[in-house]
Amino acid sequence: MATRQSFDAPSTTQAVDKDGFLILPYVQWIARMTSIGQAAQQSGTTANRPTSVLWIGRQYYDTTLGYPVFVHSVGPPVVWHNAAGAPV
Repeated sequence: MATRQSFDAPSTTQAVDKDGFLILPYVQWIARMTSIGQAAQQSGTTANRPTSVLWIGRQYYDTTLGYPVFVHSVGPPVVWHNAAGAPV
């Protein structure tokens, strides 16, 4: 059996109810995709690195360092690395 991933759309083929409104699994999926999209665009100081909506490989532009860093481990603690693989 395949494992479902966060990016996978709901398995139901019906997206709307009889009144034309999105069914709950699709509302939740869209909210999750929106959260992931917003997280992928974040930037800020080292002190303000995110502590939620994390996944291995998630990028954050660290304005203190002046380059992107990536989540290496969601922890605890969360471990960030630079593109060369060194902890930062």
